[in-house]
Amino acid sequence: TGRGRRGGVVVSAKMAPITEQMIRQRCEHNEGIVTTLEEISLHQLNIEKIEVIGVLCKRLKILLLQSNVIGKIQNLHKLKDLEYLNLALNNVQKIENLQRCEFLGKLDLTLNFVAKQGLLSLHSLRANVHLKELYLVGNPCADWSGYRDFVIATLPTLEKLDGEEVKPSERIRAKQRLRELTERLRGELVGEGLDPDAWIDVEIPPEYDEDELEVIDSQFEERDGEKHRPWCPATRVLEARENEAEERAAEEKKRGERDRIFDKPPAPRRERLEEVDENQRIYNKNEGRWDFTLLDTEDDSSVVLTVPVGKFLDTSLIEADVQPTYVRLLIKGKLLQLTLHEEVMPDSSKCERNKHTGSLVLTMPKAGRGPVVGKAKGG
Repeated sequence: TGRGRRGGVVVSAKMAPITEQMIRQRCEHNEGIVTTLEEISLHQLNIEKIEVIGVLCKRLKILLLQSNVIGKIQNLHKLKDLEYLNLALNNVQKIENLQRCEFLGKLDLTLNFVAKQGLLSLHSLRANVHLKELYLVGNPCADWSGYRDFVIATLPTLEKLDGEEVKPSERIRAKQRLRELTERLRGELVGEGLDPDAWIDVEIPPEYDEDELEVIDSQFEERDGEKHRPWCPATRVLEARENEAEERAAEEKKRGERDRIFDKPPAPRRERLEEVDENQRIYNKNEGRWDFTLLDTEDDSSVVLTVPVGKFLDTSLIEADVQPTYVRLLIKGKLLQLTLHEEVMPDSSKCERNKHTGSLVLTMPKAGRGPVVGKAKGG
């Protein structure tokens, strides 16, 4: 694995991926419900890979992922309603995998690493017939002499490029020049030893790997007591990982100091699930800090709660209570209580353990649809 060193911190592991918990923490404006989210900001989190968003938040209209280290546009094909995607200040080199985002109207790729060869991947955006605004300013491709005309001619629906309005006369001229610009671009790339067809094919992304990170980390200069690496996507990943490691070490030190000073006792163990009054408001609680998932099934007929309780936990230490609008689990005396975004059928719910991992899987059919799968069991 690639390693970077700065200030005595050794970095070798990848940063934490996007998780449901990360998303849930940033959707307080939506009462913590991720499945009905229409807007979310996940900026400046050192994210390397786009994942789970398309599964958890299918109704998103605005997705802000700027200032991360994302190297590839991927896993967004289920976001049919997505209107605005911000990937500014990332490591994107190729424009791809957005064809199924049918309502995408604005795409911001400011200050990425889309070189002139990356312009050949622009054709993938022709499927996005509602795309009106595109930002590529700050990418190496914007320095190519035929850049603006090539982009405008390739994407005839654009109304603004890099914040500047596309004029009708400009569109006509660009269309007339497209063949000549394409031939010139391909010729330049061949002369530089690059394969143009590899960039046209949006199914083969140019990605760096851990070996490349190790090579880049060794190519540095010491100036003024600091390490200076070549400016490239791999460098941004290494620096982001180092920052993440330093912040994590500082937070652990701070937490240790805080625990030492206050010496807080652990939360008392619950013996059983308490009765809930009919008019009592239900709040989300996760006393055991379980890394759970709460997802709709592919056919949208049920809500499935999965909790990794461990393979060797005795089932007698688990108690479940499913209600039409919320679900409660008591696991080793710790309460997990979650509100549901849609009403479910408690009597048709099913609670079981995964045979391989031991995870608790609670399947709750939505009211008015889906087959009856059995009665909920707990304890």
